[in-house]
Amino acid sequence: MKRVCVVIPARNEEKTIGKVIKSIPKLPFFSVSCIVVIDNNTTDNTVSVATNAGARVINTESRKGLAEAFRTGLKAAVKQNADIVVTIDADAQYLAEDIPRIIAPILTQSADIVLGSRFAGRIECMPLIKKLGNILFTWITRRLVNVPITDAQTGFRAMTKEVAKKLRITSDYTYTQEMIIDAAFKGFKIVEIPVFFARRQHGKSRLIPNVYTYTMRVMKTIIRYYIKNLSRAEKHPSAKSSKLLTGRY
Repeated sequence: MKRVCVVIPARNEEKTIGKVIKSIPKLPFFSVSCIVVIDNNTTDNTVSVATNAGARVINTESRKGLAEAFRTGLKAAVKQNADIVVTIDADAQYLAEDIPRIIAPILTQSADIVLGSRFAGRIECMPLIKKLGNILFTWITRRLVNVPITDAQTGFRAMTKEVAKKLRITSDYTYTQEMIIDAAFKGFKIVEIPVFFARRQHGKSRLIPNVYTYTMRVMKTIIRYYIKNLSRAEKHPSAKSSKLLTGRY
């Protein structure tokens, strides 16, 4: 039986974090060995709600951003000897009930990384400026590494323990595009699963308080990391695998 660790980055999500944790399904073909909430300097009752719901809470003691929470979560999952790591947002816009679908391609050895695509699935509500930004950054990521994906920014992902160990995320802001670029250069197989994306019921996005700032930071991250990997691949051809295996499941 595969051991699955669910990692949930969170900041001030007391109204939804409990629902997300309690919705994580228990099925016979995999075991959720740990649920880890990465608390990013919360000021509400997120920590106590998550703990009472059965999760282990790790405080990053900083506000470096989602990338730092992601790195912390991967390290925790690796220490727990998880076979599969799932990341999902704390705001309940993704459905935790979809975790079996997200990990299915990994269980059948059809993928190393699975992205839960909102654009291949159904989006209940997304502001136009955010939708356009997602489309733009996905197009850029797809063009840079020849990965035919539809949602490079999704926060609902699954990966094998080998991926979790080998990923190198250097940004302090967001990890989403950088993870795909790094994984593609390392030859991991990436597939997408259509998922439902619900309307946000409480609060607002903690990641994108300012669209202009987000855009500039993401562009800087993508360009810097792509150039870094391209330079590495040119110096060491084996660093960029010829197996950029991608597709739909």
